[in-house]
Amino acid sequence: MTTDISTTRSDGDERDGTMRPALFRAVMRHHAKGVAVITAGDDAPVGLCATSLASVALEPPHVSFAVGLHTASWATMARAPCVIVNLLAEGQEDVARRFARPGAPKFGPATWHRGAFGLPVLDGVLASLVVATVSVQTVADHALVVGRVLDACPGVSAGPLLHHNGEFVRLASPQ
Repeated sequence: MTTDISTTRSDGDERDGTMRPALFRAVMRHHAKGVAVITAGDDAPVGLCATSLASVALEPPHVSFAVGLHTASWATMARAPCVIVNLLAEGQEDVARRFARPGAPKFGPATWHRGAFGLPVLDGVLASLVVATVSVQTVADHALVVGRVLDACPGVSAGPLLHHNGEFVRLASPQ
């Protein structure tokens, strides 16, 4: 059975079912996301900023996140049996920017320590999760990683760092 995904938009423009990347990016900017830094590496630590973190299951706990296949960190993360998911707190915009920049030094100015399994854990985060990779699926130019949460370590008491419309934002205080 085949499905024809061609559509006609209301303006009469024919589509083949493929979303233009610029339009997709513009639409997704309206979706507020929590910011995490995924870290790995026994010898030389690596890390990247991710806004794709999602809870997948509670029993047992699993999360997922996406990693660009061409990022400098992917080769290390692909081989790592476990990674650390660091949930960033409000006020950690500089950390998010540093880990989002390709080729920039990540760990030099960042305060961090070796945590469970000798993995790099960032200091000052809301919490960190030790995640064992259970599944990796290639999706276009990214790897969708699903992992089982082995441990969680609470961090600072603060609000989360959020990303919305291309900027880092804070939650509004309740009235």
